Amino acid sequence: MVTRSWALLPLLLAGGCSANPIKAWQASLTEYVVEQGNGDLNVLRSIDRSPTEGDFGLIGAAKGGVLFIAPQRTDATGVLLGHRVVDDRGWYVYLLGMVQYRGMWADWPLDDPRLTDIRLVALSGPADALSWLVSEPDAEALKRYCDPQVEAWRRSHPSRTDADDAPTVFPTAGDQFRLSVDAGVFDVVDEHSRARWTLPIAPEQH
Repeated sequence: MVTRSWALLPLLLAGGCSANPIKAWQASLTEYVVEQGNGDLNVLRSIDRSPTEGDFGLIGAAKGGVLFIAPQRTDATGVLLGHRVVDDRGWYVYLLGMVQYRGMWADWPLDDPRLTDIRLVALSGPADALSWLVSEPDAEALKRYCDPQVEAWRRSHPSRTDADDAPTVFPTAGDQFRLSVDAGVFDVVDEHSRARWTLPIAPEQH
């Protein structure tokens, strides 16, 4: 898993809110392509691994709370689903999950993970002029993806039967992502949870 841990330092030094985690992740991935691949997007193929390992993660993509009092950190992890060519243009397609970690003074370091958002992201080169496509928020898909984790957590202890504060993460060992392209739309289904995400390929991006 590729993890840019340098982003964690500012989190420990200041409170408040930081940049959009999606944009921070995009910037980190662009930097990786430039530094490790000399601008060649094909360097991303070398970090294509199983969903349980993740593929490109950014620790502290966003932060919030107050220093040492209810701190928050959002990590962004992108799972590389594959490379697809559409209208003679190559696209690398990721499923990007944002997990927020929360803590308290008596419970340092940060814990209590909650998956807050999942987006389908596609990028196409060259690195000095990347084209990005990002899906809109999808609350239904997010809930469907989290449901198996919530149910497993509830089954693990009788007192949790009606509880709604289950920890949720991304990715998980049960993920079974299937990527397809149909009529100019990227389509991803997690066979485990039956969650689904779609991302149109805008004509101007072809």
